[in-house]
Amino acid sequence: MLAAAAGLSACASVSHKIAETASQAPIIGLPENAPARPAEPTEFPAVHDMPPPRNSVVLTNIEQKKLEDDLVAARDRQQAAVGIPLQQKKTGAGTPPRAQAAAAPKPKPDPTASPEPIY
Repeated sequence: MLAAAAGLSACASVSHKIAETASQAPIIGLPENAPARPAEPTEFPAVHDMPPPRNSVVLTNIEQKKLEDDLVAARDRQQAAVGIPLQQKKTGAGTPPRAQAAAAPKPKPDPTASPEPIY
């Protein structure tokens, strides 16, 4: 065991010396035009600092509806400019679209004929 310990300690000192001389080699070491390391290391960013609280408020239902309508209008303008037919609203008589989507069962895709995942 003493021989193994002495051999390993000798390897550690030899590898340290080889590392110093090898780093000076043109292929192994740093390139000639590499910038020098700074004298003092940079500080770590303040990762635990919390951002200031938000000063905005939640949109009202009217503001949210107006924003959704603006987005739908922008989508329709872009589709019309490209030549894609506009999507028609599929709402029933007085039934909200979410209620229709929940009421209609989704058919299971055929795994041999559909690119959609079956899970």
